[in-house]
Amino acid sequence: MSSRKFLIFMSLILAAVFAWSSGDAFAQEKGKKAVAKGKVTTSDVARYLGKIPPAEQKAAAKRARQQGLKPGVAGRTSQASAPGATR
Repeated sequence: MSSRKFLIFMSLILAAVFAWSSGDAFAQEKGKKAVAKGKVTTSDVARYLGKIPPAEQKAAAKRARQQGLKPGVAGRTSQASAPGATR
C-alpha cells in the first residue's frame, strides 16, 4: 500500500512541476524581424547566403571570353586516351 501512495505522490509532484515550469515558456516575447532598408536585390541575397552574386559571375564570364576562353567545359580536353591507341 505504501508503494502505491508513493507513486501517486510522485505523479502529483511531477505534474505540479511540469505545470509550473511550462507556463513561463509562453511569456517570452517573440523577436522582431529585421526590416530591410531599401530594395533587396539578388546580389544582396547571394552575398547574405555566402555565394557569388550574379553580377560578378557575368563580369567574370565576360573577362574569360575576352581572354579567349570558351564557356563551360567546351574548352577542356579529354584525359582519356584515343580509341585504338596503344600504351
